[in-house]
Parts: sequence; C-alpha cells; structure tokens
Amino acid sequence: MSEGRNWKTLETRLATAVKLARRPVPVAYLDSVPNGVEKFEGSEPSGCSFWRLAADRRTFYTVPEDHFNCAVGAYTHNITLSPEREEETGITLKMMFDLGYVRPEEVP
Repeated sequence: MSEGRNWKTLETRLATAVKLARRPVPVAYLDSVPNGVEKFEGSEPSGCSFWRLAADRRTFYTVPEDHFNCAVGAYTHNITLSPEREEETGITLKMMFDLGYVRPEEVP
C-alpha cells in the first residue's frame, strides 16, 4: 500500500477474508517510539491484556517493562526477565501444559 494507507479498508478486507468474529489488532516491533502514538500508562496482568485494550480501539505503545507481569508473555515477546523471575516462565508453562492450554511443541 502507498503512504496514504487506508487502515480501515485493510481491516475490513482482512476480517471479511478470514471471517473474523473480532476486529484484528495490529502489532509492530519498533526500534523507536511511533510518532503520534501515546505510551501505555498503568499496569496489566499479562501481555494478552493489551490485545483486549487494542481490540477496544485503543492505540498505544508499550515498553518491555509493561510486560513484566507475565513470564510467558515476556517469553513470547522475547523480553528478558530478571534472573529471579526467569524460573516463573517454566513453572507457568508447565501449568499451561497440564491444563491443555498449550502443547510443549508449540513453545519454540
């Protein structure tokens, strides 16, 4: 698409093509703060919570520290936790495996 992108049209085309029940949420990994986008303020229990906020049409950016409340979310976003919190990732993943929420082969 050209610089004059129409994100609403793209969203509609994508949602229609794959028959989405909810609106898609765009995510970008950037090296710098995006122009005109507000930094997320506050605290969320997990990285997944940001999806809910974005689905409610909130536009914001986060920094790694915003994802420290969830060891698995930090892992999936390649955010390094402190050494004392690193073992939480394995503990949480084991619980998720035991519940059948995720399979071990999906982690890598």
